[in-house]
Amino acid sequence: MAQADSRYVYNIYLESENDSTNSTFAGGGDTNPVTLPDSDVNGVSYNDFFKTQFKYQFNSPYTMYDVINTYFDYSNRIIDESTAIAKFSDMYANPKNVPDAEGINQNIEQQLASFPKSSVDMEKTRAEAGETMVPEPAADPNSAGYDYKIPDFKIYIVDNDYQMTIKYVLPDGTAAHADDVVTGYAGKTPITITSPSVDEYVPDQKEVKINFAKEGKYVTTVHYVKPGSQTGSTNATDQSSLTANDTATVKVGQSIDAATFDAKATDRSGNSMPVTVDTGKANLQKPGTYLVVLKAANGKTKTVSLTVMADEAADVAAPKRSVIYGLKTLYLYRTPTFNKSQRVVKYSKTTRTNRPMFVVTGYAYSKSGSLRYKVKDVNHTSKTTGKTGYVTARKDFVGSAYYQKSVKQIKVLNKKGVNLYQNVNLTKRTKHVKQSKVLKIVGLEQHNLATRFVLSNGQYLTANKKIVMAIK
Repeated sequence: MAQADSRYVYNIYLESENDSTNSTFAGGGDTNPVTLPDSDVNGVSYNDFFKTQFKYQFNSPYTMYDVINTYFDYSNRIIDESTAIAKFSDMYANPKNVPDAEGINQNIEQQLASFPKSSVDMEKTRAEAGETMVPEPAADPNSAGYDYKIPDFKIYIVDNDYQMTIKYVLPDGTAAHADDVVTGYAGKTPITITSPSVDEYVPDQKEVKINFAKEGKYVTTVHYVKPGSQTGSTNATDQSSLTANDTATVKVGQSIDAATFDAKATDRSGNSMPVTVDTGKANLQKPGTYLVVLKAANGKTKTVSLTVMADEAADVAAPKRSVIYGLKTLYLYRTPTFNKSQRVVKYSKTTRTNRPMFVVTGYAYSKSGSLRYKVKDVNHTSKTTGKTGYVTARKDFVGSAYYQKSVKQIKVLNKKGVNLYQNVNLTKRTKHVKQSKVLKIVGLEQHNLATRFVLSNGQYLTANKKIVMAIK
């Protein structure tokens, strides 16, 4: 018996992990159905479906993930324009589909503008792509123009927290080439940057490997010398190093060691060696922020910041990676001890739906012992997005951007409304609810460091206070 074919529609979105309302359409479309055998769609994962859908579009082993990753790599200066075009040439089966320089930049402007300084969280995206999808039948296939709708698929975008500046220097100290500034997020797959060619000189590092091991801003230098002036082989290059997180947080009385700062060191040959911590200027029994010195056996040292928190302060502070927003006028400061000269951004008091949001990345204390949040600005439509610094932890100035307790009724505040979903991770959209609509709530569930309201039919929606408001 012949296998039946049906018309299917699907939507692919790019969505910020820190703000589910920041979502951009990336492919598919309700008005662009595809006809496929039902066996290619029913009971399969998103990965299986996309493999079937794009099998004639991409050369093996490339997928749509490689295309999207290449756009973000180009946006983050991991690859240059010519490399991006070369990669696309390898990926697309039809040469006519390979974007030129203008096409690449136009696509970035149209689809990546909402995600500055960001990357694809490929691990999370691929994990959800492995789930089995359940197509939903159209109520009226004739008027809808399709038989089934595949639940929306999301490609998750994570804010970059890593930056490596590669400097290229001639023997006299002048620049041999413009700096390369590569951005990404801690945990991203390591990449290699090839040092540029410079007439009459050779680099001491033909390639610079970037591991994206931990968040922070780093600098490495490639030295250019005259051919024949190198002493020894490439293998004789001094590989001694000391790397560590710039900050760490502990509770009063807690002991610290090199692991507290994820400190690692290597000798000239690249072999691991021990790191000790000098806490002579820190009081581990008193809340505050102190400078401590890391010392490696290779002679290298690094001064880092240690925040000692009182137990009660640790209990009431917003958790790391949680989202908070401003309630009153507040400032972002460069240091945890606030003064006017250290102000970076002023956030004026505004309406609830426009309140500035931040991700808490750490904690610190002022010289007087006041708790501060170390934060990252995640106001994606603002020029301030991506800025980092410190804000007050006072509850009358900042609060959780998500409800932490269940309520009985909510009202939709967002002008664009809000979506309802089948899953707590806000996948498989079921309905769109307009502004001012009142919904009955039966529960609240935690998802990572965000919360979701639960409706009586088991569907979910965001518990973001900028989007919905409790009224009972």
